[in-house]
Amino acid sequence: MNRRDLLKISGTLFAGSILTQGFAATNTLSTITDTDGTASTDHPLLLHYNENSLGLSPKAKNAIVDVLSNVNRYPDSYIEKLQQTIAEAFKIDTKQVTLGVGSSDVIRAVVNQQVYKATQKGQKIQLITPHPSFFLAADHAQGMGIPVVSIPLDTNFCMDITKMKQAADSFDGISIVYLCNPNNPTGTLTSSATIADWVKGANADKNYFMVDEAYAEYITDKNFVSGTSFIREGRDNVIVLRTFSKIFAMAGMRLGYGLSTEKVAKELVPFMAILNISMPTAVAGTASLKDSAFIQQSRAMNSNSLAMTTEAFDALDIKYLPSQGNFLFHQVKCDQKQYIEGMAAEGITIGRPFPPLMQWSRVTLGTPDEMNQFLAVIKKFKKKGWV
Repeated sequence: MNRRDLLKISGTLFAGSILTQGFAATNTLSTITDTDGTASTDHPLLLHYNENSLGLSPKAKNAIVDVLSNVNRYPDSYIEKLQQTIAEAFKIDTKQVTLGVGSSDVIRAVVNQQVYKATQKGQKIQLITPHPSFFLAADHAQGMGIPVVSIPLDTNFCMDITKMKQAADSFDGISIVYLCNPNNPTGTLTSSATIADWVKGANADKNYFMVDEAYAEYITDKNFVSGTSFIREGRDNVIVLRTFSKIFAMAGMRLGYGLSTEKVAKELVPFMAILNISMPTAVAGTASLKDSAFIQQSRAMNSNSLAMTTEAFDALDIKYLPSQGNFLFHQVKCDQKQYIEGMAAEGITIGRPFPPLMQWSRVTLGTPDEMNQFLAVIKKFKKKGWV
């Protein structure tokens, strides 16, 4: 069986867990031809939001169906169960878990809470963020009239911790520090040791760290240490953000959470809506966390799709960054608008522009069949000199 045949039946293989971590991508480029996939302008292939193409966990689907007859009741007990399941996964107390309508909900609450705290004390406040990175924290701060200091990524496209620290140290007030690791859109991982040096040496009264680990479940770098280590150390100036939108394929259900000390979680309560998680969402989250087979399946799919894509890029001499997420950031040679519109004309939706990196593009790692369709278009664009 050749790779093209394999890709055609990838859904069946995944269902049977035949595709596993470490499956070698071989001879990828030579087997990618004009695709007979389903992507079209009417039904585009969505590779722009870093979603999980496998769809919802089977156990999560069953849990939703089972609970529908109870949705006339408030979801208190189901929310508590979800918090307990998360807490057990990280070996912390349930009271240290803050649930949000996506991790973006928690990000907004943290900014609001820190601004309120600074106002009460008569202190100045700013938000420091890498650039480019996930935009929400900076956008929300700007919307509240809070100065935002955007620090360009370093030469390795990682967060420039030295310059971010300098921006905090030189400020006479409170600095909310947003750290996205792995970073979106680059997929690069900043050294855990470098981050730890800053967090542990920082003035806790002047530096508040939001560590966004939306893609943590995809990380393969053995040197990575989650920011949850700071929580276990009892640091009240750190919150770690996680989401169900990525590996758990719940982007449309909106579920995220923050992990912090009990003190920090309690301070966030007035800034969060009560019972903000619906009953179906809560049970889906609980079931997804317990579905180890689905998690492994998602990781395996991501690994295989990354391998075949980077192998093809290597053969085509297309530069890309090492990714620790479920997406790949690669160079383009044509105008970025032309590239995005060209992909759209082929029925493929890819990531938006990420200034100032205007010669780079982000593509989500979908199923092997989806990446086969994407790479078939890439081969066309290579001939045009677009990549």
